[in-house]
Amino acid sequence: MKAVIMAGGKGSRLRPLTCNIPKPMMLVMNQPLMYYTVELLKKHGISDIAVTLQYLPGAIREYFGEGEKLGVNISYFEEYAPLGTAGGVRNASDFLDETFVVISGDALTDFDLSAAFQFHQEKKGLCTIVLTHRDTPLEFGVCTMDEQYRITRYLEKPSWGEVFSDTVNTGIYILEPKIFDLYPKELFYDFSKDLFPLMLKKDIPLYGYTASGYWSDIGDLVQYRQTHMDILEGKIKVPLKGSRIAENVWVGQNTRIDAKAEVKGPVIVGDNCTVKAGVRLEEFTIIGEGNTLEQGASLKRSILWNHNYVGREAELRGTIISSQCIVKAKATMLEGSVISDHCSIGVNSTIRPEVKLWPKKVVADNSTISTSIVWSEGVGPQYFGLSGICGIPNVEITVDFITRLAAAFGSVLDMDAEICVSSDKNNYAQVLKRAFCSSLQSTGINTIDIGAANTSVNRYAVKVLSVNGGVHLRLVEEGDPRILIEFLDNFGINTDKNWERKIENTLLQEEFRRVNYSQVGDLKYLPQLADAYVDRLTRAVHRDKVHRKHYRIVLSYDYENLSSLLMPLLDKLGCQVIAVTQNRPIRSAYARGDRCKKPQKEFPQYYTPENLAASVKKSSADLGVIIDRNGEKMTLVTEQGEVVSEDLKTALLVMVSLCSSEKFSEGKRAAVPVSAPNVIEILAEKFHGQAVRTKVSPRAVMEVTRDSYFQLHFDALYGLVLILDYMAAQDMKLSQLVKEIPKFCMKKDTVSTSWQDIGKIMRRLMEDSKSQEVERIDGIKIFCSQGWTLIIPGVDEPLFYVISESSTLEEAEKLTAFYINKIREMHS
Repeated sequence: MKAVIMAGGKGSRLRPLTCNIPKPMMLVMNQPLMYYTVELLKKHGISDIAVTLQYLPGAIREYFGEGEKLGVNISYFEEYAPLGTAGGVRNASDFLDETFVVISGDALTDFDLSAAFQFHQEKKGLCTIVLTHRDTPLEFGVCTMDEQYRITRYLEKPSWGEVFSDTVNTGIYILEPKIFDLYPKELFYDFSKDLFPLMLKKDIPLYGYTASGYWSDIGDLVQYRQTHMDILEGKIKVPLKGSRIAENVWVGQNTRIDAKAEVKGPVIVGDNCTVKAGVRLEEFTIIGEGNTLEQGASLKRSILWNHNYVGREAELRGTIISSQCIVKAKATMLEGSVISDHCSIGVNSTIRPEVKLWPKKVVADNSTISTSIVWSEGVGPQYFGLSGICGIPNVEITVDFITRLAAAFGSVLDMDAEICVSSDKNNYAQVLKRAFCSSLQSTGINTIDIGAANTSVNRYAVKVLSVNGGVHLRLVEEGDPRILIEFLDNFGINTDKNWERKIENTLLQEEFRRVNYSQVGDLKYLPQLADAYVDRLTRAVHRDKVHRKHYRIVLSYDYENLSSLLMPLLDKLGCQVIAVTQNRPIRSAYARGDRCKKPQKEFPQYYTPENLAASVKKSSADLGVIIDRNGEKMTLVTEQGEVVSEDLKTALLVMVSLCSSEKFSEGKRAAVPVSAPNVIEILAEKFHGQAVRTKVSPRAVMEVTRDSYFQLHFDALYGLVLILDYMAAQDMKLSQLVKEIPKFCMKKDTVSTSWQDIGKIMRRLMEDSKSQEVERIDGIKIFCSQGWTLIIPGVDEPLFYVISESSTLEEAEKLTAFYINKIREMHS
């Protein structure tokens, strides 16, 4: 058997360590990472090895040569343009004239490749994927197999909502040369994204071998550190350089350790090092070749590569230092900091946790570095959640972070792109907006500031102005205050995962585009878009019919953020509004939009649905509405004081949208998440429309109607005007409209788990439901004679959402309770 080592990776998430070397050349226990891959292949009798190269290929060629020093034969195949994983292997097809194994040069494993090869021979297939289990499978390909170990389903890098197994692809494949008949040469082709889906589609046997042993995919700095800890803890046996001079202490050749130095293992010190008196080397410290540690220096859980100088009484705690660096006296390097090649850290300076320095950076004496340095400052953690980036104001979401985030966003856009930016009226959100706009312009992006608005106005602005996207910054007051930054694509809907990853990766790598000062983007100010949005809403309905009804509405809303939208809108529709603002002590009544000099009635400042119901009945109003501060969600109350449930409201919105004459909408199509009741299909059929089931994520729901100016389930003002329009057109009260919807019963609950158990639990639920009808649009929806139950993993929290529908509430509660208990048993 021959082998192919894929060694073309840049290691973007391992920067700044990989700025000047390819990922397979990163040092692990003072040896290049790829060294351990070659040793593993040699152990299993494989000596003819092809190595695919792309990024900085010279470093690998120079170190490994033709393999003679390691007792193997190495041939190199360089990609002059990216070919993908499968394309890169195809590039070496002339060399691969027998069964061969493909293995990554940037992972560490002790898998039994001989056993995998035997399995492959027994199955007589074209391809065997070597698999393992992972508690958190999001960064890997996940799969399921039948009883014959044939892979039946495969998905690359799922979100938590898409996870169906904890069985993952390790990137090790055993292949036959005939595999190359499936795809052409010199074409970008990926194993996971192209070849495996093709094989499944064509029903070509694709087998999975689940290996036991250690496997570490060193994809980021956290895993890089952890791999060293694992080796020192004995979780994997690898050949270590040096001699063992004490319990868990290895020292290389020509290294001098002063008798007054203190060494507490596990510790490794490489060749040609000098460790002076008073130095403390504590557990989980790895020192490479040619390092000098001056008197009183203290290192703990730190990794040093080669030829560094550490000054007197310097303290290193959980840091990684590349090569040829100088750390001067009394400098302090804290947990998670990473220093690239040829950097100098000044006397008595401090590098704060998680700070990264790119190559050749100089830190002055007595400095404290709190943000990473590339050519400007800053690094941010991974923040993207279900609806954008959310964090504590001026703690997690700072002006500094916002400018870096905007620079990252601008850097992934084409030069001269146009972006609409808005914020709510919160003062801090507006400060952040101005910083965001300036930073965006510095990357060559034209910016349109549409002023104080809500997300729906920004969506509308993106559509009517035909720009490349939008960004809205707002305060969220549910629970502890948070700032939420929402990113919209060119359709005005939430960006997809690919764009979020691009933004996030650019932010983490800090490779921001800085244009010449003459090329900075323009800034326009168009606050009138909010008025245009209101006008378009009124043109979406039969305005005259609604106006003649003079509907009386009890309305609870955020005065600061929504008064400039809601009041003109309802005034144009002739509504009499009894307004209860949510952030002002004054309760004012409005008649067709004009404030009365004195409030007609006293109402509670913060309305609950129960408060609203009482006020509607007391005021003889036609309906009551509570709208959140972003104008996105609403709670409805009928004229009889009945609170409309969320699921009933969803069905109601679908019904009125299918009957709408709104020429700017998608017409007879309505998007509904898979969690919505089945009654929606009945309504769609009744009104000659189509209900399109989607995943529960906002992006998935919006995609169905992305050409519309308004998003039905995410724009409370749009939903409200459609309801008023339907009531006027049919001459019906809200309670009568609600009664048109057939009865249904639903029960929703959540059950906590751990991130590590989500994949395992989803796999077991899949296995347990093989004999039942299931739907896999999102999570797993299991049907039975009593109804159905939907189980979806959380995105921002380690929990499961369990939703059931049945003919009676009691049956729905029983179904939900059954699966809640089942998940708890699997978790325990």
